[in-house]
This record gives sequence, structure tokens and C-alpha cells, in this order.
Amino acid sequence: LAVDNDLNGPLPPEIGYLMDCRSFRLENQLRLTGQLPQTMGNMTDLINVALLLNGPEFGGELPSSLFQLRKLNTIHVEYNFGQNWSLPSNVRVDDDTQLERLLLKRNSFVGTIPSWIVELKRLQTLDLATNAFEGAIPEAIGDLSSMKYLSLMENNLTETIPSSVGKFSSIE
Repeated sequence: LAVDNDLNGPLPPEIGYLMDCRSFRLENQLRLTGQLPQTMGNMTDLINVALLLNGPEFGGELPSSLFQLRKLNTIHVEYNFGQNWSLPSNVRVDDDTQLERLLLKRNSFVGTIPSWIVELKRLQTLDLATNAFEGAIPEAIGDLSSMKYLSLMENNLTETIPSSVGKFSSIE
């Protein structure tokens, strides 16, 4: 589903009925409001999600159900103008989760980097640059043995860099 229109208002929860949808992309929807509905977790064939250059009233917490989709390979959220983007604090990650790329750069994500991120064992790219994440980098981040690219620059992260980053063997 690629939408190139001038959508306005919130996305309806019925979007989750698109169970056979493999790719979901919203780009340049400046009048979109609200956040992604939790029902997106019903989109069991979803492989890619891209939210690019959307308006100032669109944002909020990414649905936890999105991170439980087994076939989902890429989440790309970039250059959105909305405020108060955040990652869910609690997500149950299954062993067969396929997520390889989590690109959340140049938005206004706030809060901490949640510890469940280190459970995404197939994660190869984690780009959280140019947001407002704060606090510590999860100690076990170096346990992500598939990691090839990691960018956390231009945030409000504190503490020290975890020693576990020394375990990255494939980082580029």
C-alpha cells in the first residue's frame, strides 16, 4: 500500500484488516493526524513499513504490535514533523522475528532506548540518529551479533558506552 494523496485526519483502526499487505508507506502526508493504530499488528504479511515526511500532527508511540510481526523486515520512520514520537516500553519479541532494519532517524523520538531492542537478534541496522532519545544505551546492545550499522548520534544519551559494543564483529 503506497499512498500519494493529501490524506487528513487519523488512520482508521480498520487499516489492520489489510492482512495480505506486504508494504505500507506513507509519504508527504502533511495533514495526517494521530498515530499508527495497534491493529497494524494484524497485518501478518507485512514486510516493510515506511513513514516519511509526514505532518506535524502525526506521531506518538509506535505500536508494540508492529514489533511482533514475524515477517516484518524493515521499519523506516524518517523526517516526520510530528512531536512526541516514542518506542513502546514493553514489547515481547519472538525468536523468529525477522526485523533486520530499524531506521528512526531525523524525527523527534523521545524517551529512552528500550531494553527489548537487544532481543531483536536479526537486527543488522539500528539508526536512531538526530532525535531526542535520553538516558543510557542498553548494556546488552553488543549482544546483537548481526549488527552491521549502528548510529546513535545527535541524541541526549548519557552514561558511558557499554563495554558490550566490543563484541560487534560485523560493524561497518
